Amino acid sequence: MLALSKYYLYFFLCCLIFTIVSGMIAPMIPNAIAQGFIAVPYIIAMITVLYIFLKQQGRAPTQPERLRLAFGYTFVLALFNIIGVVLGLYVFAQQDPQIWQDFLIYIQNQQFLMIILAMALVYAVTFFLITYWFHGKQAQRMANKMFG
Repeated sequence: MLALSKYYLYFFLCCLIFTIVSGMIAPMIPNAIAQGFIAVPYIIAMITVLYIFLKQQGRAPTQPERLRLAFGYTFVLALFNIIGVVLGLYVFAQQDPQIWQDFLIYIQNQQFLMIILAMALVYAVTFFLITYWFHGKQAQRMANKMFG
Protein backbone atom coordinates (compact mmCIF):
# COMPACT_ATOMS: atom_id res chain seq x y z
CA MET A 1 0.00 0.00 0.00
CA LEU A 2 1.21 3.47 -0.90
CA ALA A 3 2.48 5.76 1.88
CA LEU A 4 0.29 8.85 1.86
CA SER A 5 2.22 10.95 4.40
CA LYS A 6 3.66 13.31 1.81
CA TYR A 7 0.16 13.98 0.44
CA TYR A 8 -1.02 14.93 3.93
CA LEU A 9 1.90 17.36 4.17
CA TYR A 10 1.12 18.76 0.71
CA PHE A 11 -2.49 19.15 1.81
CA PHE A 12 -1.50 21.01 4.98
CA LEU A 13 0.77 23.38 3.06
CA CYS A 14 -1.87 23.97 0.38
CA CYS A 15 -4.49 24.65 3.08
CA LEU A 16 -2.16 27.17 4.68
CA ILE A 17 -1.44 28.98 1.40
CA PHE A 18 -5.05 28.98 0.20
CA THR A 19 -6.34 30.07 3.63
CA ILE A 20 -4.01 33.06 3.58
CA VAL A 21 -5.10 33.96 0.04
CA SER A 22 -8.79 33.50 0.92
CA GLY A 23 -8.28 35.59 4.04
CA MET A 24 -7.03 38.44 1.88
CA ILE A 25 -9.91 38.10 -0.60
CA ALA A 26 -12.78 37.62 1.89
CA PRO A 27 -12.83 41.22 3.22
CA MET A 28 -13.21 42.53 -0.32
CA ILE A 29 -16.41 40.62 -1.13
CA PRO A 30 -19.92 40.91 0.35
CA ASN A 31 -20.37 39.31 3.76
CA ALA A 32 -22.94 36.74 2.59
CA ILE A 33 -20.53 35.43 -0.05
CA ALA A 34 -17.54 35.60 2.30
CA GLN A 35 -19.30 33.26 4.75
CA GLY A 36 -19.54 30.64 2.03
CA PHE A 37 -15.84 31.11 1.40
CA ILE A 38 -15.01 28.86 4.39
CA ALA A 39 -14.79 25.70 2.29
CA VAL A 40 -12.82 27.19 -0.61
CA PRO A 41 -9.28 26.65 0.80
CA TYR A 42 -10.11 23.02 1.66
CA ILE A 43 -11.62 22.25 -1.73
CA ILE A 44 -8.82 23.93 -3.70
CA ALA A 45 -6.17 22.18 -1.56
CA MET A 46 -7.92 18.82 -2.04
CA ILE A 47 -8.06 19.24 -5.82
CA THR A 48 -4.46 20.47 -5.98
CA VAL A 49 -3.16 17.50 -3.99
CA LEU A 50 -5.29 15.10 -6.05
CA TYR A 51 -3.68 16.55 -9.18
CA ILE A 52 -0.23 16.00 -7.63
CA PHE A 53 -1.24 12.43 -6.72
CA LEU A 54 -2.41 11.73 -10.26
CA LYS A 55 0.77 13.17 -11.78
CA GLN A 56 3.04 11.16 -9.47
CA GLN A 57 1.10 7.87 -9.44
CA GLY A 58 -0.34 7.91 -12.95
CA ARG A 59 -3.69 6.61 -11.68
CA ALA A 60 -6.66 7.49 -9.50
CA PRO A 61 -6.60 6.49 -5.82
CA THR A 62 -7.73 2.96 -4.99
CA GLN A 63 -10.66 2.37 -2.63
CA PRO A 64 -8.45 2.01 0.50
CA GLU A 65 -6.42 5.06 -0.53
CA ARG A 66 -9.63 7.06 -1.02
CA LEU A 67 -10.72 6.22 2.50
CA ARG A 68 -7.31 6.99 4.00
CA LEU A 69 -7.04 10.27 2.09
CA ALA A 70 -10.52 11.36 3.15
CA PHE A 71 -9.87 10.55 6.83
CA GLY A 72 -6.38 12.02 6.66
CA TYR A 73 -7.45 15.29 5.07
CA THR A 74 -10.27 15.68 7.59
CA PHE A 75 -7.84 15.05 10.44
CA VAL A 76 -5.25 17.44 8.98
CA LEU A 77 -7.94 20.11 8.60
CA ALA A 78 -9.00 19.63 12.24
CA LEU A 79 -5.38 20.00 13.39
CA PHE A 80 -4.96 23.01 11.10
CA ASN A 81 -7.98 24.69 12.71
CA ILE A 82 -6.88 23.84 16.26
CA ILE A 83 -3.42 25.27 15.56
CA GLY A 84 -5.10 28.39 14.12
CA VAL A 85 -7.25 28.85 17.23
CA VAL A 86 -4.34 28.41 19.64
CA LEU A 87 -2.05 30.63 17.57
CA GLY A 88 -4.78 33.29 17.27
CA LEU A 89 -5.37 33.20 21.01
CA TYR A 90 -1.65 33.49 21.68
CA VAL A 91 -1.20 36.46 19.33
CA PHE A 92 -4.23 38.39 20.57
CA ALA A 93 -3.67 37.51 24.23
CA GLN A 94 -0.31 39.26 24.02
CA GLN A 95 -2.16 42.56 23.67
CA ASP A 96 -5.09 41.72 25.96
CA PRO A 97 -4.62 38.97 28.60
CA GLN A 98 -8.37 39.00 29.22
CA ILE A 99 -8.84 37.11 25.93
CA TRP A 100 -7.03 34.03 27.28
CA GLN A 101 -9.00 34.15 30.54
CA ASP A 102 -12.30 34.45 28.64
CA PHE A 103 -11.33 31.46 26.50
CA LEU A 104 -10.59 29.37 29.59
CA ILE A 105 -13.97 30.31 31.05
CA TYR A 106 -15.76 29.33 27.83
CA ILE A 107 -13.89 26.00 27.69
CA GLN A 108 -15.32 25.12 31.11
CA ASN A 109 -18.88 25.71 29.87
CA GLN A 110 -20.32 22.38 28.71
CA GLN A 111 -22.98 23.97 26.50
CA PHE A 112 -20.29 25.92 24.65
CA LEU A 113 -18.19 22.77 24.22
CA MET A 114 -21.17 20.79 22.88
CA ILE A 115 -21.96 23.50 20.32
CA ILE A 116 -18.31 23.60 19.20
CA LEU A 117 -18.18 19.79 19.02
CA ALA A 118 -21.43 19.64 17.02
CA MET A 119 -20.20 22.27 14.57
CA ALA A 120 -16.86 20.49 14.21
CA LEU A 121 -18.59 17.17 13.50
CA VAL A 122 -20.87 18.74 10.90
CA TYR A 123 -17.87 20.25 9.11
CA ALA A 124 -15.77 17.08 9.47
CA VAL A 125 -18.47 14.77 8.08
CA THR A 126 -19.22 17.16 5.23
CA PHE A 127 -15.57 17.54 4.24
CA PHE A 128 -14.99 13.79 4.58
CA LEU A 129 -17.90 13.01 2.26
CA ILE A 130 -16.83 15.62 -0.30
CA THR A 131 -13.28 14.26 -0.29
CA TYR A 132 -14.36 10.63 -0.48
CA TRP A 133 -16.73 11.38 -3.36
CA PHE A 134 -14.23 13.51 -5.26
CA HIS A 135 -11.47 10.90 -5.03
CA GLY A 136 -13.78 8.33 -6.65
CA LYS A 137 -15.40 8.87 -10.04
CA GLN A 138 -14.12 12.45 -10.33
CA ALA A 139 -10.54 11.29 -9.82
CA GLN A 140 -11.10 8.54 -12.39
CA ARG A 141 -12.31 11.12 -14.91
CA MET A 142 -9.31 13.33 -14.20
CA ALA A 143 -6.92 10.37 -14.58
CA ASN A 144 -8.59 9.29 -17.84
CA LYS A 145 -8.34 12.81 -19.21
CA MET A 146 -4.69 13.16 -18.16
CA PHE A 147 -3.45 9.73 -19.19
CA GLY A 148 -5.93 8.65 -21.84
